[in-house]
Amino acid sequence: MTTAVRFSEEATSKYVQAGDIRIHYNEVGEGDAVIFLHGGGPGATSWSNFFKNVGVVSEQYRCLLVDQPGFGKSDSVTMTEPRNTVNARAVKDLIDALGIEKASLIGNSMGGATAITFAIDYPDRIDKLIVMGSGGAAAPPLFAPSPTEGIKILNEVFESPSVEGLRRLINVMLFDGSMVPDEVLEQRYKTIMDNPDHLAARRNSVTAVRDLSGQLPGIEVPTLVLHGRNDRVVPLENGLRLVTSIPNSRLVVLNQCGHWAQYEHSDVFNRLVMDFLANS
Repeated sequence: MTTAVRFSEEATSKYVQAGDIRIHYNEVGEGDAVIFLHGGGPGATSWSNFFKNVGVVSEQYRCLLVDQPGFGKSDSVTMTEPRNTVNARAVKDLIDALGIEKASLIGNSMGGATAITFAIDYPDRIDKLIVMGSGGAAAPPLFAPSPTEGIKILNEVFESPSVEGLRRLINVMLFDGSMVPDEVLEQRYKTIMDNPDHLAARRNSVTAVRDLSGQLPGIEVPTLVLHGRNDRVVPLENGLRLVTSIPNSRLVVLNQCGHWAQYEHSDVFNRLVMDFLANS
């Protein structure tokens, strides 16, 4: 089997029944488990968020790139609780179903909120925590508008999906949106349109955010916080709050970087992640 086939989305695609939710994930590599959790943008999946990273990380770890409930090929879910609570429970049910005792979690944006919630709700099941551009896990921003420019456009694209809308969103999410080719946006648009139940469930879900700011000091696992200085979706102050509140944490701020550190600065991100997983 060639490397290209081995690391294709299709060749690594799997499903598992996680509690009452059927979860899709991609699995690559062997060793200690590392779970990747995507952000909450229209058409997002963990494969589309982390395809530039999984090749490196899977050289030493068992990588599971999870489509969170209501995204990608996972079940649609109408949320009656805060999304980060539901998503964290789904991750716990997933590792239970797969017989994984403990895992490290890597989360971008909404995925960061899921990972932080998991660390709070299931502290005995997490090894290390890595978040970038993490949203939903701290109090509202003090020095940035709420909702931010990026969140406003994200909601507009969910309401009226189009490739043009996705391009507008990417141009706000990234420091340099031109680095994302049209075919990536077309694939994300296809993912949106192939799953109309996701859009319906999102419209009918509760929108309350669970504020975890008071529980962050209780996170004991080693934590790496990465944030783009130019993030227009989740402001940099959120990263500062996380590193101030989580005792065993460190913060890396990347210049000329927006909301997708793992994509915009993939080589740096991969080196930081591998060093942190091995040596923290």
